[in-house]
Amino acid sequence: MSQTESKVERYQWWRWPFVVILPPVVALVASFVFHWVQWFGMKMQGGYSEDGWMVLYIAPLFTAAILGWSYAWVAALTAPSAKFPASLVMSTLLATLGGVASVVAIVGDRFPTQQAVSVSLMTFAAVCGLIGALVQIKKNGGNL
Repeated sequence: MSQTESKVERYQWWRWPFVVILPPVVALVASFVFHWVQWFGMKMQGGYSEDGWMVLYIAPLFTAAILGWSYAWVAALTAPSAKFPASLVMSTLLATLGGVASVVAIVGDRFPTQQAVSVSLMTFAAVCGLIGALVQIKKNGGNL
């Protein structure tokens, strides 16, 4: 038996359904933990109130960026092969969902202007996180 034959791995086809399930779950958990750490850090410092602009506007932007970044990375790490295309497809789905949410928030009568702008900015931050992760995944060349 040659050395190349011993390095042949089995194709893990059973991981493909998890490419659809894991990224939203892990990204939500990661963004929740990140937001909690941000809130706790600001609260312990004592300089920011819960109704302040930092907690209401800046922290959610970073949280949305972490959501997008972790979403794309989990999709790439979960896929058994074609890691960049899998991450690109899942990122496109998330960006489309964010775009639809932004349009609904802006056009809809139920949302105040401030909330519509917030949703649009968070969508933009999530897409920036997605793009950053996709660039990193492409630079790695699928060697994750």
